[in-house]
Amino acid sequence: MPDLPRRRRPERPSWTEPIAQRLTPAIKVLVITDALLFFTFVFSDAVQPLMRNHLALGPNFLGAHELWQPLTALFIHFRPLSFVFSMIGLWWVGASVERLLGTRRFLALFFASGILGHVAAGVVSRLTGTAFIYEGCSLAVLALFVAFGRLYGREMMQVLGALVLQARQLTMLFVGFALVQDLIQGFAQGDWGSLAGTVVAVTVGYLGAAPGGLRELYDLVRARRLRRRYRVIEGGAARRSRSPKYWN
Repeated sequence: MPDLPRRRRPERPSWTEPIAQRLTPAIKVLVITDALLFFTFVFSDAVQPLMRNHLALGPNFLGAHELWQPLTALFIHFRPLSFVFSMIGLWWVGASVERLLGTRRFLALFFASGILGHVAAGVVSRLTGTAFIYEGCSLAVLALFVAFGRLYGREMMQVLGALVLQARQLTMLFVGFALVQDLIQGFAQGDWGSLAGTVVAVTVGYLGAAPGGLRELYDLVRARRLRRRYRVIEGGAARRSRSPKYWN
């Protein structure tokens, strides 16, 4: 039986090349997951209460011990503008960060910044008695922009058309906008959870792009725990400070 000619894959239009080059497999999975859940929320009234009460970050996070919410909230979007800008930001900056850090560190940075940022936002809102619902991956995307600025520094980047900025300038622009927005929301509504989440996400993004990666954050937390556990006395000897029974 003669071999049949193989079907040639259609060539991709040239104008889609810049878009496709930034859609790495990891970013595709993140974008598709967010998109599926967003359109499910928009077009299915039956699942909206479930998403609002149990998948987004809300009072049930601590009140009902739904500890999965900081993770699931990364993929839940209620507002079209928030969804669109988050996906554009993930697409625009994600590939550049992944190219230098590698897929594993890129995903670790995305999830660590998003989850820890949501935890901080939820805890602070609970402590201040503020009703809250947080959703979306904007904190994780902000952390990626911080990593982008640290990795590329003074390198010039074409933002839009003829607008060209240094990578660090672009980062400062996004971080400054997020902080101002959170401060306005805090003073106007008493909601300081957003500010706490932003600060944590920026910190994780900065440390995650360092040569030591997120190991720096772990060492920092571990060092603080050790300082609380031990005290230094005269002579340089470190001893446990919790109970006299541990002393020499």
